[in-house]
Amino acid sequence: MKNVSGRTGRTGRSGRSGTLNSLIPGFMIVLAALLGAPTAHGSEDDPAIWRKMVRASTTVHDVFLSRTPQIVIYGNGLVVFRDDDAQALHRYVRLEGEEVPGLYLVMQTTFGVSSLTNEWLDNELTYARSIQEPYRDNNDKVTIWIGMHSPPSLHTYSPALLKARSVNDVIAPAWNAMYKFNLFLAGFTHPRAEPYVPDRVEIAVQHLPRYMADQSGEAVDWPLDSIDLAEVKGKRPRGYRTLTGSSAREAYGLLTGNQVIRSGDQLYLVWVRPVLLP
Repeated sequence: MKNVSGRTGRTGRSGRSGTLNSLIPGFMIVLAALLGAPTAHGSEDDPAIWRKMVRASTTVHDVFLSRTPQIVIYGNGLVVFRDDDAQALHRYVRLEGEEVPGLYLVMQTTFGVSSLTNEWLDNELTYARSIQEPYRDNNDKVTIWIGMHSPPSLHTYSPALLKARSVNDVIAPAWNAMYKFNLFLAGFTHPRAEPYVPDRVEIAVQHLPRYMADQSGEAVDWPLDSIDLAEVKGKRPRGYRTLTGSSAREAYGLLTGNQVIRSGDQLYLVWVRPVLLP
């Protein structure tokens, strides 16, 4: 991924100390000015940055939904996001023209993302551990992929650990930046964001469990004759299939509001998630 910000120095972020509470609101005001009004659709290719959040204590359904990133920022200016609730629906905005490098410039000057590499974090590890505050790890995991340097970097940590190592931006500036960047991505929003309708989805199909038999009366008919749910499920307890184009959009519209599905004389529990990465 090309470095669209044009900034390479490790000290691109602000070196001044300050609380996160004072940093993020101002940052979001700048973003609100930079981001343009959303348009109808976008291309889910060439991601520049993405973030996933996986809770330690969760349901099988939430694990399935957590395969989709909480946020993806694409090189073409499309930003698709939701909050950290795995069952929340994604929304999107599209940046155009100078708004694209403008967003990267803000992320660079605030977090130094083009230099926020595994190497930089590893080089600071001894110092970060020396100032690390006590913390209780609940085994939640956040993963951030940054494609603004070569090679791209993949970072997986517990949010509690990031916070514990973020307490001094002079001794361990990379860990401080990663902590704040994680919070920024998790809290990303835009006042003109619109519901996102994906062109690619994955469905998970299983027979309606017995404990959900009381919901059988709420079943809706499966509308896609070209997709046989019995074939998708197969002989496995749960089967998976990726849908694209109009089939993906129709399935997503149905399954975000209804999960108990009737196909022929069978009842199924069907989940859906957007596929946001190539």
